[in-house]
Amino acid sequence: MVVADKVLFTKYYKLLCFFAWKMVKDQALAEDLAQDAFVSYFQNKSRVSTDEAAIKGFLYSAVRFAVFNQNRKSHSEKKYWERSPFSEADTVDYEHNIIQAEFTFEIHAALQKLPDACQKVFTLSYLDGMTTEEIANELEVSINTIKTHKKRGLKALRDMLRPEFFSLFLLFLK
Repeated sequence: MVVADKVLFTKYYKLLCFFAWKMVKDQALAEDLAQDAFVSYFQNKSRVSTDEAAIKGFLYSAVRFAVFNQNRKSHSEKKYWERSPFSEADTVDYEHNIIQAEFTFEIHAALQKLPDACQKVFTLSYLDGMTTEEIANELEVSINTIKTHKKRGLKALRDMLRPEFFSLFLLFLK
């Protein structure tokens, strides 16, 4: 694997795993499907544009079609369709899953870059839904300290995230 391929794999593997998991709800299978997408890409590399957006589209499509094929071939098809409202014709759901996978990955990566105390407060507040007072009581710090951490966390996320993801994050909080 050349360096560019390693960079591509590093950049998209976790996103593809999460995307596949959203459809199959099985981590091991999702990882297999993501790996298979890269194998398919490497086998068809000469027929795929070198544009990163085209490669990304190819990888997501490979996972999507692999999920469909997996469901057709396995006995778990009925269980899958009962668990998931996703259908082959539902391209809107497909696009939402891509956006959600990338959004979740970006938020998680950005949160990991926050200082520990700020990360803890931010997670408790915005992801776990605790109030400022509840967090202050749990961490045994003042309410103003919690407010400061929340303010710093939002500023840091605004600086780290793409503008459209930060806007989505703010909408998600409401």
